[in-house]
Amino acid sequence: MRRTPFLPLAIALLFGCLVAHHLNSMDTISWLLICGIVAMITALIVALSRQMPHKTVACLLILVFFTIGGSRYCMQRDAAPAWYDLCPTHSFLSLRLNETPSPHKRSLMATADVVAVDGLSTQGTLRLFLRNDSLANTLMLGDKLLVHGYADTLQRTLYSTSDHYFITERGKGLRHQLEGWRQALLRRMQKGPIDHRYAGVVAALTLGWRSDLDGSLRDQFRDAGIMHLLCVSGLHVGLITSIIGLLLFWIPRDRRGRQIRCGVQMTALWGFTLLTALSPATLRAAMMFSLILVSHMLARRTDNMNLLAFVAIVMLIADPTLPFDIGWQLSFSAVTGILMIRPLLQKLHHQIPKAFVVSVAATLATLPFALAAFHSFYPYFIVANVIIVPAASVLLTLSLIYLLLPCSLTAFLTAHTISFCDRLTAAIASWPHAHLAHINLSTANLIAIGVAVFLLLLAINQLANRYPCHRKIMPC
Repeated sequence: MRRTPFLPLAIALLFGCLVAHHLNSMDTISWLLICGIVAMITALIVALSRQMPHKTVACLLILVFFTIGGSRYCMQRDAAPAWYDLCPTHSFLSLRLNETPSPHKRSLMATADVVAVDGLSTQGTLRLFLRNDSLANTLMLGDKLLVHGYADTLQRTLYSTSDHYFITERGKGLRHQLEGWRQALLRRMQKGPIDHRYAGVVAALTLGWRSDLDGSLRDQFRDAGIMHLLCVSGLHVGLITSIIGLLLFWIPRDRRGRQIRCGVQMTALWGFTLLTALSPATLRAAMMFSLILVSHMLARRTDNMNLLAFVAIVMLIADPTLPFDIGWQLSFSAVTGILMIRPLLQKLHHQIPKAFVVSVAATLATLPFALAAFHSFYPYFIVANVIIVPAASVLLTLSLIYLLLPCSLTAFLTAHTISFCDRLTAAIASWPHAHLAHINLSTANLIAIGVAVFLLLLAINQLANRYPCHRKIMPC
């Protein structure tokens, strides 16, 4: 509690959400009543045991955040029923698009929030499939639709045609305006001189638009274990922040200079985050890097695990259903794994490539969630990560330059860099057993793997802390 005060609070909040999810029959009032009784009993036991006052406060704070997590989940669940519990096979659904429809085979696909089913308020998300026609191509993030079609409640999908939906309201607000700029940049980039196969990579890296990715290139990156490079995440936000910091090397290191550098970096990283549709991974990274930049501006030493826990608290209070989103799970578990081996990085990064250690830590930490969601594993991820991840900053920089200035020179440099990654991933993906698919494990096995990974990372952390490196090193 003293070194990382937000960490136990974040864990308590997370467990509150998980427990409330598994106790579906309990309403908000019952949850608050039970947690209140438990808090009173705990406070009484701690007080009678004559422990220090700060321990009593710590226990009560943990119980309060556990209660908040469960209460927020119950309140959101009880606010409106899930759409798939009310929806018959054919019905009218009121939807709000949370992304611009993108090509999917012979149709257009987008995720949408369900506002109402046959006039009854509801909640939840689904994948909407529309016929690829002139009307559907005008839709953008934030538009509201009234759709009549075939709803698959098991797959959480809705199929419709141009004759069975109406646009009830066009999108408004900042996100809609930013989406318009994003689509304008995408169209401008697509008209540039770069090959279409590589233009999809540029769009994925810079705008988070993966619909134009070539199928074979996507499979190569996946089988090489570096698909995360094509999914905008904390890696890209961190690279943007580092690149801007390097470009501002000429600014003095005094207090005024730190303020200017921090302001420019935060503007760049939040602009990038807004243009990439505010996914949980980029939002988490933007909040965390913002806190780190502020601490640097104020010349304060901070614990990154504490900052990560604070960001988790903010996001879980805003949306208590995030723990069940695979993107949120992979994002936070990867960063947690990297932070747990930070002492080892600080000791060994001169002898062992940092990309190797970071890749192993992130892959181990995300392994249980990836196996549960995708049932796949890619054994050669280390090889590709060690070679390509260090070059990711160059690739991202060239892609951003090409996005803003799509000319022959920028296209030549960007295409040759992507071509190198293309050839390398093709070679790695062709190795035997590069993609181990259909890995179906029981819940008990997944939990055992998760516990084993956590204990391994914890042991590495403790050993690295117990035998510190005495020579002066640069921070990782």
